[in-house]
Amino acid sequence: MTSVQINNVTKRFGEFLAVKNLTLDIPQGEFVALLGPSGCGKTTTMNMIAGLEEPSEGTISFNGSDLSRMRLQDRNIGFVFQNYAIFTHLSVYKNLSYGLEVRRLARPEIDRKVQVMAKRMGLLHCLDDAAGRLSVNEMQKLAIGRSAIVEPRVFLLDEPLSNLDASFRAYMRAELKVLQREFGQTMIYVTHDQIEAMSLADKIAIIDKGRLMQYGAPLDVYNNPHNRFVANFVGSPRMNLLDGSLTGESGHLKLLLDGGAEIVLSGRAAADFAQAGPTQRGSYGIRPQHIYAGERRAADDMEMMGRVEEIERVGPIRLAYLQVDQTRFLSVDEQDRLRPGDEIAFYLTAEKSLAFDHATGARLGGRLQ
Repeated sequence: MTSVQINNVTKRFGEFLAVKNLTLDIPQGEFVALLGPSGCGKTTTMNMIAGLEEPSEGTISFNGSDLSRMRLQDRNIGFVFQNYAIFTHLSVYKNLSYGLEVRRLARPEIDRKVQVMAKRMGLLHCLDDAAGRLSVNEMQKLAIGRSAIVEPRVFLLDEPLSNLDASFRAYMRAELKVLQREFGQTMIYVTHDQIEAMSLADKIAIIDKGRLMQYGAPLDVYNNPHNRFVANFVGSPRMNLLDGSLTGESGHLKLLLDGGAEIVLSGRAAADFAQAGPTQRGSYGIRPQHIYAGERRAADDMEMMGRVEEIERVGPIRLAYLQVDQTRFLSVDEQDRLRPGDEIAFYLTAEKSLAFDHATGARLGGRLQ
């Protein structure tokens, strides 16, 4: 197995800065997702690991050995693309055996490995068929099997599931995780889909405009975002993020939201925002599941009065859109009791509230439990 070290890597294309001072330490055998919006630099990072691009500054190492002088063909990288990159005119067997033949393995060993991989990927029934006749789903399974069969040091996957239908995408997410455990290979997975990243990865590196925003385990990134960008990008349904002005009145710290609503801050929320000082701008964040109606659950939870504007069912849960002046809160209707038009009291869980510096987007306060 192979570990990957990315040390202060910068990549420029002329005047355009694609990646800036990126540092990541990927332990051997881990599944790491590079997550971010289109154009953020994640594919450029993957291409530099593969040797398709050279860093403008910094180094990339495997097991501590600098790759700057290692040729692409010597890196032993498995690469799976969004568009499959298979030989459509060759048979499924020939696609699977190609890398093994290049390495001049004995024919009995090639046959054995092809049979094992074809069975693992559910392709035994079509080994003699031309790859171009496969379904889209089967093509992607073949692309993954073709890369995995040569047992690469590092497996790179560039949005490999984005062309698949929704049900098969969910199936392949589970399969990829199983395959990664079976192969024991280090996998680096590029995606803009935070659900894929959260469900697949051991760790997630969130990138925006070429800069690393946060790197950590999925649940820690979700619960403890380092900044406003991460808080907004990770989580479904998305976090409520509201801007306003902080004021101190009668010994209470308040956040006057730009939409006209007012939050009288208490507990952890008040303590975290106090770091910004009075009369400063702030951004308040809270996930929909931490907004609730009914009886107050903790003394510090912050009461609001609002109107239920809309109810939306998403699978097994109902989302409620709560309007307070011109500010809208998204909450989870846990008990299926709310109806459009209801005037209700609801509560913001103080211990789950997040505070951000408005100017920099940096998180204020400590970690949530």
